[in-house]
Amino acid sequence: MATMAPGKMGRRNGHGAMIEEPMVSFAQMLRELDPRILEHLKLPHWFPPVYERKDQAALSETEQERFLCAYETLIGNGTLGGFVKIHGEIHYQHGSERFLPWHRIFLIVLEHSLQSVHPDVTIPYWDWTKATEETFPAWLAGFTPTVPMPAPMSPITVTRSPGTQADLATLASNIPSIEADTDFATFTSSLEGVHGGVHVWVGGTMSFIATAPADPIFWMHHANIDRLWWQWQQVQPGKNPDLTGTGPTSPVMDPWAYTEADTRDIVTLGYEYV
Repeated sequence: MATMAPGKMGRRNGHGAMIEEPMVSFAQMLRELDPRILEHLKLPHWFPPVYERKDQAALSETEQERFLCAYETLIGNGTLGGFVKIHGEIHYQHGSERFLPWHRIFLIVLEHSLQSVHPDVTIPYWDWTKATEETFPAWLAGFTPTVPMPAPMSPITVTRSPGTQADLATLASNIPSIEADTDFATFTSSLEGVHGGVHVWVGGTMSFIATAPADPIFWMHHANIDRLWWQWQQVQPGKNPDLTGTGPTSPVMDPWAYTEADTRDIVTLGYEYV
């Protein structure tokens, strides 16, 4: 009997073979309603034009639960494993000027998937630049899921062993001088260095490019990196990555069609940091 991949629905073609189709959510169906129908419906504030990404330390218990519910749903239907696989592939997203724009798109695509489960969920940021957040978030400490991966890859069980508060504070102490950089190439290289240090600080699953996105802290860490870049962009307008070629200098954020130019304004992408 044919079996379906996680996160897929299926139907049989004229020859009896199973055809996989993407799983559609009710949130997606609501978004696609005729605008004339939506005008006559009273709905909660689920689809604002600009979503707010909040500090993870400021989330209410309900917001924490809904984020984890959406995340676990993406684990169960195979979506998250697909994202982990993409990050493990070579998209020149590390060690080049693609680092910041590529991960900005990686976050927004994952966020859209979360919102297909709960449309009010956004990716919170882990602001490890604050002394009060220089420890691993307590509400995530006991959440160590096992993430199924696309065949023939093995499932990933999240592990971690966070370092000391002093070590994380040392990494965070670099941020003021990095934010003072006036050249994009210097800024992105320095910020990526600190970013890598935080991966090492968390340890375990976060230590490897091929497994890191299985841990929800990956997304919150990268949201903070993205937030720091956005702050820098406000002070250094018009200073963008030099991406005009192919491979590590390609302006296309593959495997998606977004380009570097699409990443220059987060409000245009539909979110903001609060």
